[in-house]
Amino acid sequence: MIERVLRLYPAAYRRAHGGEIVATFREMTAGEPLGSRLREGAGLAAHATRMRMGLGTAAPVAKVLALAYPFALAAAAAACGLHLLSWYAGVVSSPAPLGVRLGTDLSGAWGALLVSSLVVVAGSVAALAGRWRVGVPCTVAGLLSFAAAAVVSGRAFGDPVVTPAAMVLAAAVLLACPQDRRAEGVAAGRAGAAGAVVALVVVPRAAIASHGVPWVSTDYGCWPLVVLAATGVALTWSSGSRGGRELAAMALASPPLLAQAYTVAWGEAAAVACLAAALPATAVAAGLAGHLRRSGRILR
Repeated sequence: MIERVLRLYPAAYRRAHGGEIVATFREMTAGEPLGSRLREGAGLAAHATRMRMGLGTAAPVAKVLALAYPFALAAAAAACGLHLLSWYAGVVSSPAPLGVRLGTDLSGAWGALLVSSLVVVAGSVAALAGRWRVGVPCTVAGLLSFAAAAVVSGRAFGDPVVTPAAMVLAAAVLLACPQDRRAEGVAAGRAGAAGAVVALVVVPRAAIASHGVPWVSTDYGCWPLVVLAATGVALTWSSGSRGGRELAAMALASPPLLAQAYTVAWGEAAAVACLAAALPATAVAAGLAGHLRRSGRILR
């Protein structure tokens, strides 16, 4: 197996490091069960693919991916959490007996969507806690199975084209982040910030679904994107940068929430206008935040 994986590397890299890669792989997997060997082989294949695409650790885009990584996990968990919340609200409000409703919903494509959502949430939590060797493959598998089930189920959990594409893009962002950059991605409080993104997206929506906010009857998908945009501005302020890298990272993290907003807000002119204005408004706010922070440093 390792010889086939080795062919995925660029020729120059394979000539320089092929022997070391093979020796390390065989040493690490000696006596290990098939599952462990396959997992290590999949990790090497992902690394080889990143090298072919110019996404090595030293590549400039690796810094953006490291910043996007925890928030891509957060966006995936938040989007799947919203899907689970929507399903649960439907179960609670349904006049059908609980057993009948569960028996219907947990079969076929619907069941695959619900299980996939749970897998994504659990994997994202594990990865943000630092267990990325388990969490990232779990999250990616959940996203890809969600995408496949969303194609089959039609509009059960979103648009049958936009939603699967967004989930695949989210999985690609997670896989594109170099492994040694993942620890950097969750360092410096970013894991906590990513967890706060999930909470700020899901908790208000849960309050709306439970009619705990009497003056708001529904949500058109804008709020999750506002949370992500505000996170980009906050990161720009804390770093004092010009905001380009932070905006790029939030854009890479946003596909699951964009897809969810698209399916919820489509047809609502005011909501679509707000979503269309979100990116330029965030760019201006991020640039201003970075400028103010840099000015404050200069004055001190």
